[in-house]
Amino acid sequence: MNGISSTRTFLLLLITLGLFAVKAQACDKTINIGTNERYWPPYVVLKNENLTGLEINIIKTIFKDSPFCINFTLLPNSLRALEELKYGRIDLMFAASKTRQREVYAHFSEPYREEVMLLFQHTDSANISSLTQLFKQGFTTGVNRGSFLGHAFKALSDKYSKQIVLTADADKRFALLNKKRVDFVVDDALVANYFANKYTAILPVEQVAPVNVNNVHFMMSKKTITLDEVNIINAHIVKNKAALKALFK
Repeated sequence: MNGISSTRTFLLLLITLGLFAVKAQACDKTINIGTNERYWPPYVVLKNENLTGLEINIIKTIFKDSPFCINFTLLPNSLRALEELKYGRIDLMFAASKTRQREVYAHFSEPYREEVMLLFQHTDSANISSLTQLFKQGFTTGVNRGSFLGHAFKALSDKYSKQIVLTADADKRFALLNKKRVDFVVDDALVANYFANKYTAILPVEQVAPVNVNNVHFMMSKKTITLDEVNIINAHIVKNKAALKALFK
């Protein structure tokens, strides 16, 4: 019982820990933003209990003049974050792909950026020209746990599930690839560019087209966020399009 109690206490602390809050001039409501990301450069980096990075700057830009305060909550993993959102224990997740399954319990904002997912290899990896060839030849691929990489990739990963290596952290995925413990990795182009500079033996598989090019959204709990509030957030996304584009420069 003590072990179960300790685990529950630990998870509760993770769930209720507000890492920091950003307040607008008029705060009609606090939106609790959940994330499992701790080291996902250049998007999210946790340092000294503060979240920094491109994704955090995007959120601050969008909510800066809104009627909402925002508070960040750190969660153990993406599956737990989705569960917390589903039941309204957090209000919003960022960098989310829209799927029919998620639309059952979540509202989606207008897209606020584009995500390009590429296939990466070690310089010693085998030469391949397609994802189908990769899986048919028995190679392994590191993938972010909880990510949706498009219907084509999902069909292949369901069929060849034993060749998919799921990890929660980008640094672990690329460390595995650098050590040749997986044969390939699928990840965001900007994230991979960061780790390619860290690990010079890692490079994109240029002969394979992007695995998925996808708009990303805020995903908001239907339990706690109203459609009127979704419309307000959408208006602030549209209003700040130029500022958001400038962040990527």
